[in-house]
Amino acid sequence: MTDPVKPVSRKTAPQPQQIAPQEKKTVKIGNVEFRKDQIEANKTKTYMQNGKKMNTVFVKPGVQIDFPDQTNPQKHPSVESRGLRQEWYNYDSSWIDVTDLDNATITGAKNRSDYITLKGLSNNNKIIVDQDESWYINGDMKKDRVQLESSTSGNTVEMDEKDDLQIWYNQPEVQMNGQIVQSQHGRVNVHGKGTSEQELQLQQSLTEGQYEQHKFTQKIEEQKQK
Repeated sequence: MTDPVKPVSRKTAPQPQQIAPQEKKTVKIGNVEFRKDQIEANKTKTYMQNGKKMNTVFVKPGVQIDFPDQTNPQKHPSVESRGLRQEWYNYDSSWIDVTDLDNATITGAKNRSDYITLKGLSNNNKIIVDQDESWYINGDMKKDRVQLESSTSGNTVEMDEKDDLQIWYNQPEVQMNGQIVQSQHGRVNVHGKGTSEQELQLQQSLTEGQYEQHKFTQKIEEQKQK
């Protein structure tokens, strides 16, 4: 015979313990927000260059970002590393998102396949991914991928012969019989060795009217964010 238990009601029943989500600690360097566990702390440095305060941060797993202190109070610059991707065939690639950053030089990780995305109002940055990556088992070289979202402008990308660049741009949405036949964003795909200047690449790939529409929409979206 088991021992009797006490009466239980909704008032007396033990409530399940609520576990608060663990917050990821962040740190600001040069007014840019980083996840503390995503940077190589022993490689971070701040210094003066040509009378300007500069910062160098290595984001795991090896992307180097050199940038001046960010001073625009209407922006919220941040860098997030999504870390190493885990596919067995692509185990050493890195994935970095950069938001609202200006006038930085972003250098891809050595011997890794970089995936670097510029988001928000990220302007006038230089991305360098022109170093050879590691190799697939079958001997084909891996490649870096860079994506410039439609809200960004004035950025430059240096690539090698295997790399890909996607430059997104704004365009009017078109519908037919209630179905979208053209989305609000198009993209220009660039492949191969060389330097791509974002604005020049768009001007040469789009008609004059398409480019003007893109820049007009950019200005409207920028005003909304202020």
